[in-house]
Amino acid sequence: MNTWILAPITALLFTIVSLPVALAEENGNDIPITQTLYVHGGAYTHFHDDDDYEGNPLFLGAELIRSDQWLYGLGLFNNSFDQFSQYVYGGYQFEFDNSLQNFHAKLTAGIIHGYKGEFQDKIPFNNSGYAPAIIPSVGWKKDKLGFDVILLGKAGLLFTVGYDFFEF
Repeated sequence: MNTWILAPITALLFTIVSLPVALAEENGNDIPITQTLYVHGGAYTHFHDDDDYEGNPLFLGAELIRSDQWLYGLGLFNNSFDQFSQYVYGGYQFEFDNSLQNFHAKLTAGIIHGYKGEFQDKIPFNNSGYAPAIIPSVGWKKDKLGFDVILLGKAGLLFTVGYDFFEF
């Protein structure tokens, strides 16, 4: 990967990882942070059909969601062109007030790897199979069970079902 793209991606990921700690220290917050392991899986659909689409639209992911709503995750999927791909990310989960109880929105940013060869131009800023990504979603979670709809740019939607396995 060229250094011109590696430097801003590294800076972005460092900021995402360090911001919650900096905010807690700045506010003098001594409340212990807990984390929940949320595992989710699902399938995606495209907004438009393409003759090049041949992969099974399956996704499996794991997130550590902190009690301060910051999260870190890894998504594994077979992209639309039958190439094994990964998304490593950090982000934030926005909780709504009582009028939308159990609903949330997430905004994540990270690096997608796996779109290679003739399909590397199918995602923006792809350089040697690596590309930065910002991915929004909305969801609903009751107790430990959750459902999310994730926007995949202008390509499609990912529908997932997940479960909180344990808190530590």
